[in-house]
Amino acid sequence: MSSEFQSVSRIPIKIELNQARELQGEFRRHLSPLTIKKLVSVFPLFGRINRYDSKFVYIKLELQLGAEKPTGSFKKGDIAFSPLGNFLCIFTSDAGLDHKLNLLGRV
Repeated sequence: MSSEFQSVSRIPIKIELNQARELQGEFRRHLSPLTIKKLVSVFPLFGRINRYDSKFVYIKLELQLGAEKPTGSFKKGDIAFSPLGNFLCIFTSDAGLDHKLNLLGRV
């Protein structure tokens, strides 16, 4: 058995921003299992990174996914998916949003 244990419910991810910054994080499968399964199947993701106000940065995706355990309250470092706008976002500050997103994990 390997000395490095890999959890089935926690999927480690690495996010590279413009090859200048690297973030370590994880998807937590119990938060949005169907959304995470679909995202992992299309990794790696590439695209332009945008900023929304000072709340989060996001990348537009070509995925059509529905709401799954949606929430409107997020903490700094949360990773979420917007089924309305089809984008993956990383929160840069605590935020409450009018529309709800699928929480995926943390960085």
